[in-house]
Amino acid sequence: MSKTLPPTSPPALDDDNEAENALLFARCSQAAADAAAMAPPSGTQKDNPLAPSTTPSNLRRSHLTYRHLVISLSTSILIGLILLMVGRSFYFNHIEPRLSGAAAPAAVPGTSASAEAALKEELAKSAEQITALQKQVDVMRREQLLIQQNTRESLESISTTLKNPQLVPPPVSPVVGQPGIPRMADVKPEISPTQQEFIILKERNRLTQYADEAIATGNRRPLEVLVEYMRDPQLPHLHDAAQAEFMRAVRAVQILQREEPGYHLPVAELFKDSSIRDDADVPPEALLKLLADYQQPWEVRVRVCFLLLGSTLPETNAQLIKSIKEDPSLDVAKHAQLALEQRIKKRFRIFDIPAIEEWFKSQEK
Repeated sequence: MSKTLPPTSPPALDDDNEAENALLFARCSQAAADAAAMAPPSGTQKDNPLAPSTTPSNLRRSHLTYRHLVISLSTSILIGLILLMVGRSFYFNHIEPRLSGAAAPAAVPGTSASAEAALKEELAKSAEQITALQKQVDVMRREQLLIQQNTRESLESISTTLKNPQLVPPPVSPVVGQPGIPRMADVKPEISPTQQEFIILKERNRLTQYADEAIATGNRRPLEVLVEYMRDPQLPHLHDAAQAEFMRAVRAVQILQREEPGYHLPVAELFKDSSIRDDADVPPEALLKLLADYQQPWEVRVRVCFLLLGSTLPETNAQLIKSIKEDPSLDVAKHAQLALEQRIKKRFRIFDIPAIEEWFKSQEK
């Protein structure tokens, strides 16, 4: 039996096998590299089957976003419908009636003439009513003025009677001891303290009214009434009040300036037959006549007092003192005193007539 020999391959066959194995290895290596490049990286879901999946979470979020969008759109549409309904109801309930009422007169052109006629009639009636009311108001004002005038006259007569007891009529003596003759019982009025205070308050208000009138109008008469109250021995409770109101009125007259600073005498009207062109050319005699004429406006007499500063007539001071005492305008009396003080170089208290008269008497001696 022949022994089997190990198979031996010739060298050429071995080289071919090695080349073929190398080629196969190279192909396998290239395929493995391509597979490795195409395969996902390590640590992904394929390599780690226990990792959570992200795909269901994204789907859940997309569903929630879609729901929110649908809810928002539905809410917006619902709110818009509600606002539309509210606006529509407001328009039909409030705006449309006003527009229809405003446009109703213009919508009927056929009745414009009748409407105008009715409007004219209403206007005529309204005018008649206004005229009637105005007449009633005028009548009421006249009656009120008459009542005020009568009241003032009554108060003045009462004050005059109180100051002059001789004017009081004698009381009627009661019939006593004559049977068969009716008579009234003697009545003595009783005045309570409250009534007495009310009477005093009314008298104080009257004094204030006199002072206000003197300040507002510049008339002398209200100031003279205050002086009479100050000197009345039967009204001692009003002496202080009257003196206070007198001082207030005098102080106001002393401060106030009613005359126009650039005023000049109307010489063309006052001296028509003369050739005087300026008030500085008026002679002192004519100025004294103007000062004594109380019918002239008080502005004229005030200007005359200023022009008499340079007068050389001896009776000028006497005429100025007379104006201080008797001129119905307090402004004229004030300027007359100022002119006198500048002429004699001596000062007096405003309207201090006793002191002025005493000085004048001393000069006559």
